[in-house]
Amino acid sequence: MDAPLSNSRYGPAYSAKMVSAIASCTAAITRLDARFCVSSVASAWARRAAWSGYTRALQLQSAEIDEIDVFSWGCGLQIPGRPLRSTNLDLFDRFPAWEAALRDPDPLAWRDALPTAIGEIEIAADHSPLIRALDRVRQHARLDSTALPWLSLPFALRDKGMVTTPLPCLVGGVKAFRLKRTVGDEDWYAAMRSLEASATANLARLHELEKLHRAAQHAIVAEYRPGHLPGLAALLHHRPLLSPQSLAELLSMSVAGASKLLGRAVDCGLLVEITQRRTWRVFLSTDLAIEFGFAAPKRGRPRNVVPPPPASRELSEVFDAFDREMENIDKLLQHRAESL
Repeated sequence: MDAPLSNSRYGPAYSAKMVSAIASCTAAITRLDARFCVSSVASAWARRAAWSGYTRALQLQSAEIDEIDVFSWGCGLQIPGRPLRSTNLDLFDRFPAWEAALRDPDPLAWRDALPTAIGEIEIAADHSPLIRALDRVRQHARLDSTALPWLSLPFALRDKGMVTTPLPCLVGGVKAFRLKRTVGDEDWYAAMRSLEASATANLARLHELEKLHRAAQHAIVAEYRPGHLPGLAALLHHRPLLSPQSLAELLSMSVAGASKLLGRAVDCGLLVEITQRRTWRVFLSTDLAIEFGFAAPKRGRPRNVVPPPPASRELSEVFDAFDREMENIDKLLQHRAESL
């Protein structure tokens, strides 16, 4: 019989509650990673997940900010009624470098930038990969008072073999990692429960984004003359918050034409207008509008999923063109971010 793991030097005490939390959190992360690897909207989801993960890092830094505010910053729009962002403190100064690191195919680039004081003792190999990844964050947080340690967890999970690529939403930890010399079991438990909740919530978001993708395909097929609708639908995956002005700039069209196009997307069920005025209108994708409380969820029994249209050469060409439009939008937004 194997000897029980010691809690005197490393990790938590392995009670039944703790082991259950480790298994549950690991399973949630594994499900998200497996789904992400085969998703047709992986790139668009990763951009949204980065905003979600960065929100968590800011909150661990005691910043009073909500996810919707980080989403609005990422989309370059201010939502009416939301608190104005501070002008004397740049909360997002680390985001560009972190996002670039997430896209870097070199698995050693992020690890080489860590302080040399971070390491593992011999008995760490006897512990689960999840505990080892969280302990690396704990060590980093003791050395660095910025948001960088919390942002490093996706890379630690990748380095420990729990995910195939860093998943931006899996930012986490607890403030006790930084404030306490000896971390208690309740802190380890809180860190894992928070990480599991993030993985579960973002898996649900991935499912909703895939539903939006299918709804966009059906909307394009149903239109007699789609016009710029495929471009808007592709952009909506990456920029869920839009205004006529921002859409006109991104798709190189007039503001009046962009306003009419947004109205068509509302009629198709892809967008929800979250402002109630004639000027400076703002629109949000339907899935996020419901999640963030700007639209009421549908009541009653879930509607049957609309079956896919019968396969044909014409439809294949339409869907292939839509997928190319999404790739072009992704490259456009990435190029704009790198040029800033």
